[in-house]
Amino acid sequence: MYEQIVKPQKVVIPQAPCNDGKDHFPNLPVTYEEYGSAKTQDGHDKPVVVILPFFLGTAHAAGYTKMDEHKKLVGPGYWDAVIGAGAPFNTDTHRVISLGPLIDRSFGPMTQDPATKKPYGGKFPNFSFADYAAIQYQALQQLGVRHIDVLVGASMGSLQAWHLAAHDMTFVSRMVVVVPGGLTLGDKTRVLARQWVEQLEQDPAWLKGDYYAQPKDHWRTHALAKVLGEFWYRCQFPLNHAVLYDMDDVEWLEIAKGFAPLVPAELKSLDEVLAGLDANAPAVKRYRAQVSALLGATDHNVLLWQLRTILTYAPLSVMRQSNKADFALLGSGDRTDTVPFRSTLGSVLMLATETDDLLEVGRVDEAMTAAGLLGARLFKLSLADSSPHGAGLVGAGVAPLADRIRHFLTQGVPVAPVVPVAKL
Repeated sequence: MYEQIVKPQKVVIPQAPCNDGKDHFPNLPVTYEEYGSAKTQDGHDKPVVVILPFFLGTAHAAGYTKMDEHKKLVGPGYWDAVIGAGAPFNTDTHRVISLGPLIDRSFGPMTQDPATKKPYGGKFPNFSFADYAAIQYQALQQLGVRHIDVLVGASMGSLQAWHLAAHDMTFVSRMVVVVPGGLTLGDKTRVLARQWVEQLEQDPAWLKGDYYAQPKDHWRTHALAKVLGEFWYRCQFPLNHAVLYDMDDVEWLEIAKGFAPLVPAELKSLDEVLAGLDANAPAVKRYRAQVSALLGATDHNVLLWQLRTILTYAPLSVMRQSNKADFALLGSGDRTDTVPFRSTLGSVLMLATETDDLLEVGRVDEAMTAAGLLGARLFKLSLADSSPHGAGLVGAGVAPLADRIRHFLTQGVPVAPVVPVAKL
């Protein structure tokens, strides 16, 4: 626990890459929070832990936002249970920096274009994961970080972590990724992201991103509510994989049901699943409250621009480009059994759940097989049985593994039980 009030800070990137490195955006702000001191008591620089934000997340990973009228600290960070003095991410021994998302309700398509004095709207550039990594790298350099001892991220934060490690393969020593993606993105995740992008772009109320002149309630479009509803359902509830996720398959659903009992009885569209929820069930009440909170904190463009980033995930491609001299000796094929000459990444701990309905655990296993590309050892721990994806986004979901995370960071391996993969 980090029992202090923490205020977000900013650094500014003068010329930030955008549109997958093809253009630059001037004076891009990067929000961050910092926990603990940067130096030891005798004045030496502490090793650095960097935390990257999950999808629609914030920089507020630890500490509190304010004190209420009763002098009680309120607004704890999402991982406050595992950050602080003596915690797995130990502020006594490390400088801990948590970065915020590039695009949120304070910066993005709603930002005023100096040339027009109006929001950028649909003219705002897109940012790929490669752009994110370059921007985060520059932001950390400004903060005096020359090397990351432990790079951490949950969900979309894990995807950013793989890209940041790929951006400079001498920059990171260790990684802890939670409800993570692997080194490639599963078909299911790509299909969901693509469908959600299409739904948002096809909503007439979107006005091609230029809806900021409309009343605020106009910003909560039908597509926004639908996409957030499906996104959070897949975060909160572990689903049977027979539930359809590809909209292109929905038209076959009724035909498929005609072949019962050959077709599983649980084969449903998500609309059917949502329609059948028990409104009085505690989990359903929490689900609806969370969706309502997301609707209040997210506008249509913020959601859309972050989803567009998901579709750019390609850390293996970045690794090959950043180590082209090494890989050129081995041919241009999609080899995953070679070790680049320049890499300091020694070990990776993955905290995954078998019932993840957004980032498929199979891709985590593939990443472990591909560890030789990084010359790293990978370890996998499982969250509590039947944990959904969202369990990794909150301290309560990660805290049961606190001792194993701490052991990994201090001893180099997590406490058993664990699935180890030897360095290839």
